Amino acid sequence: MERVTNPADSRRCQAPDATGQCWGVKLEGLDYCVIHAGAHRPPEEGLRQYLLSKAHDRARLAMLAEHDDLKSLRDEIGLTRMMIEELWNSAQSAAERLNVFGRVRLHIADLEKLVKTCNQIEERLGTLLAKPTLLRVGQQICKVLVDRLSGLPNYEQLVDILEADVISIIQEARNDAATVPALSPPGES
Repeated sequence: MERVTNPADSRRCQAPDATGQCWGVKLEGLDYCVIHAGAHRPPEEGLRQYLLSKAHDRARLAMLAEHDDLKSLRDEIGLTRMMIEELWNSAQSAAERLNVFGRVRLHIADLEKLVKTCNQIEERLGTLLAKPTLLRVGQQICKVLVDRLSGLPNYEQLVDILEADVISIIQEARNDAATVPALSPPGES
């Protein structure tokens, strides 16, 4: 891809990038370079559902369509929750809270739909496991423990304790945004 060297070059791509503005040379008749105009794809790959007339809109659509996180609605859920908080916190008195309650209720209904849809998407993609599935996984882990520990003295008691721990962890599990702690090597805690 051809690049400009002068930041004031009129041929410079108008798309933002990690360093500020793209240094690529824009395509003839467009404000964007090959990468940002989406013209680097073969025609059959560049086809989209929307026929956008502005190159900037086409470039933004191409950029968003390729993003892996768009298979999730988690950002939209977070934004909706932020909007609800902002709206509620903007009300200083009881009368103002009554006034904004209708809009808050509508946002909560939208939030409910987003969460439900997000869960459906994640379930279809295999990224969301239901508790019964997790319990089956826990049972399979316990079976592996039995197979590996059999022959050790008192292995049945050890397996019973580990099984109870695994089942307890699964039953208490919630879909928190907390990160999963790194596993320590055996013998360390």
